[in-house]
Amino acid sequence: MSISLLLESVTNAIAAISITGVTVKDADEVAASWKSLPNVLYPNPEGFITDFSITYQANLRGATAPLDVAYTLNYRFLGVEIGDLSQMAKQYGDMIGKVADIIAAMISTDTPYSGIVEMEVRSVSIGARADPVGNIYHGADIALGVTEMQNP
Repeated sequence: MSISLLLESVTNAIAAISITGVTVKDADEVAASWKSLPNVLYPNPEGFITDFSITYQANLRGATAPLDVAYTLNYRFLGVEIGDLSQMAKQYGDMIGKVADIIAAMISTDTPYSGIVEMEVRSVSIGARADPVGNIYHGADIALGVTEMQNP
């Protein structure tokens, strides 16, 4: 056996999540501007993969050693663009509801390799968020912790 990261399978599983009123994008679908698509969840290009670590589960080392590979996948949700202050309370409330739906969907998503890959929502930060070109939206950053058990 050897080490084979399942990162692409994990991101594909997340992109396949169905959430009413939210469009979920994969790493190969990130856009510079999301003005034409409100309510989008996408891999955050400002640090999509962070906190990478390897923990050996035995004294063995090398390609056949049992180990855990852990990393964090960072997603950004953009609701609607901030603009009309008279609509802010409603737009913010709608965004909070969608973030709750996203979290529920992520928690209940079956990982592509059940028993080998574990996922958990590590943190959620809500507030004004920018798309890659600087347009400001009601949104949230969501950190999804992933642990892959290699050579169990």
